[in-house]
Amino acid sequence: MNERSRRDFLQRSLQQSVAAAGVLAGISGVAASAPPGGPVLVNHVGFVPSGAKFLVTEGAEAVEFSIVDRDSGRTEFGGVARPMNGDLGQSVVGDFSALTRPGRYEARLGAGRSGPFAIATDIYTSAIRNCVGYFAKQRCGDSRTGHHAPCHLDDGRRQDDGRQQDVTGGWHDACDLRKWVNATIYGMIGLSRVLESTVLSRADGGRIIDELRWGNAYFLKMQDPAGYVMDYCGGDDGNNYTDNRRGTADDRVIHNGDCELPAQFHFIAAQAAMARHTRPADPAYASGCEASARRCLDWCVKHRSPGAARSLAAAVIACVELHRTVGGNELRDLAAGYAKRLLSLQETAAVSDDAPVRGFFRSAVDRPEPSREIMHGNLPMIALCQAVEYFGDHADVGSWRRGLELHAEYLLAMTGRSAFGTVPFGLYSGEDPGGSRRIGRCWYRWFMKPRGEYSAADWWVGINAHLASNGLGLAMAGRLLRDWRLSELAQRQLDWIIGVNPFDASTMTGAGRNHAPLFVTGEFRPATPPIDGGVMNGIGGSPEDAPQLYAGSYHTCEYWTPMVGYTMWLMAELQRPHS
Repeated sequence: MNERSRRDFLQRSLQQSVAAAGVLAGISGVAASAPPGGPVLVNHVGFVPSGAKFLVTEGAEAVEFSIVDRDSGRTEFGGVARPMNGDLGQSVVGDFSALTRPGRYEARLGAGRSGPFAIATDIYTSAIRNCVGYFAKQRCGDSRTGHHAPCHLDDGRRQDDGRQQDVTGGWHDACDLRKWVNATIYGMIGLSRVLESTVLSRADGGRIIDELRWGNAYFLKMQDPAGYVMDYCGGDDGNNYTDNRRGTADDRVIHNGDCELPAQFHFIAAQAAMARHTRPADPAYASGCEASARRCLDWCVKHRSPGAARSLAAAVIACVELHRTVGGNELRDLAAGYAKRLLSLQETAAVSDDAPVRGFFRSAVDRPEPSREIMHGNLPMIALCQAVEYFGDHADVGSWRRGLELHAEYLLAMTGRSAFGTVPFGLYSGEDPGGSRRIGRCWYRWFMKPRGEYSAADWWVGINAHLASNGLGLAMAGRLLRDWRLSELAQRQLDWIIGVNPFDASTMTGAGRNHAPLFVTGEFRPATPPIDGGVMNGIGGSPEDAPQLYAGSYHTCEYWTPMVGYTMWLMAELQRPHS
C-alpha cells in the first residue's frame, strides 16, 4: 500500500467515525466483487493454527473474501466479511479462525490483497527471540552487547549525601540512557514470563537467564538496606554519556528515595521468579534473590499500604509469585487481603441506561475516577487471573472469579465499539475528554489524551503497553474461564500492534512492515539505533481521539521497556499450547 492510499483510508475512516457500534443486522446479500477502498489488514506476522484470525478493511457492505496459499495459489478458505459501523471508521471484518493448516498466505477481498502472513505453531518465536536480543542491545555498563558499550561505568552518586555508590549495569529504558526502575523492571517481568512459557528452546532459556541476571544486577544494587528499592539513576538529569571515571563531575545522580509502590511489588515478583529460575544451577544466588524479595515485602507491609488499584494488583501478583517460590499460607492470606481490597474498587452496580457497563476498576477509594494506565497496563485483570490460577482452592476464589468475569464483560462491551476489536484506553467521568464518545454517564477514549491526562504538560504516548497488557489478561482469562471470545480479543490486541490498524503499520521493529521512523533524540550521540524486537510506544490519538502515528516522535515511535515486556509476554501466551 502506498502512502497516499494510507492517508486516504485514514481520512475516510475519521470522517465516518460514529459514537455507537455494533454489527449491522439484516444483511440480505453479499457483494461478491465490489472491492473495498482501503488496504486489507491482517497481522503482518500471522497466527497460531488454533488461534483467532481476523482481517479488517474499509467498507459498508458484506463482501466475500478468500485466503490463498502463496505457494500453490490454491484458495484454502472462503468467507464473508461483515460490516461494522464503529468508532474508528466504517469497516468490514472477516473471520477465518477455522483455517488451521500451516502455510504462507495472503487475504484477497475484491481487487484488494493483504500483505503476506503465515500460520504456524511457532509463529512468534522469531519475534520473541528478537525481544530477548533487544535487551542485550540495551545493556548499560561494562557490556559487550550494548549498542554503545561500555557506558556509564561511573554510575552513580547519591542524591542525599553525594557519596559514590555502585549501581552500574541494567538496561537503558527507551531510546535514551535513563534507568527508571519503575519502567525497566518490566524487562524482568517479560523475560521471566517468556522463560516460563516454554515456547523457546533450552538454549534460548539459557540466554534469557543470562539476560535476566544482567538486568537484575542493577535492581539488586538499587535495593536499600531498609528493604525498599530506590527510584532511579540516570533520569532527566543524567540522559547523557559520561567519561566512565568514578568521582568526576559527570557521575550520574542516584535518586535514592523509594520508587513508586507498583515497582516495589514488581521487584518482589521479579526476585521470587529469579530464585526459581536460578536455584538448580546457582542456589546461593537464588537464596539471595529470595531474601531480597522478603526484605522488600516486609518493608512494603510495614511502611506502604497500597490503596490504588494498580498497587493492590501489583501486591497480589507479588504475593502469588513469592508463594510459588517459598510456599506458606501467610502469603496466600496476604494476597487474598489485597485482592479483597482490589475488588472493593470494582464497579459492580447493575447495568442501566445511565450506566450500561460495569466491571471496570476505580483508581482508589479517595479517587473514584475510573482507573487508566498507560504504562502499568491492566494489572488488576492479570492479578485476578494469577490468583485464580495459583490459589484455586482458596475460600475467596469464587469472588476472584466473579470479579474476573465481570471485568471481562466490561471489555467485551467496550471492544465491540470498534471494528478493530481493541480495548479503549479508558473511561472518564465529568467533562468530555475529547472525541465526544459516551457510554451512559461516562465518556471514553481509545487513546490517551494528548494534554492533561496526568498533568497540564503536553505529555502523552501511544497505547501498545495498554493493548498488550489487556491482551495478556484476556488470553489468561480466556484460558481460565474457558471463554473463546476472550481469547479472540487477546489476539486482536496483538494484531493492532503488528499491523491491523489504520496505517497498516507494524510498531515492532523486525516484525511486519510499514514501520514508522524511530525517534532520534537530540540529547546525546550516538543515538539509540533501531533494534529488532523493540516495541514502540505505538499509535496514539489527537485531541478529537483520532489515531495518530507521528514519524520519529517520542510519543508514538520511541521504544519503552513496558511495551516490549508486555508484548513479548503476550506473544508467548498466545503461542504456548494449552490443554
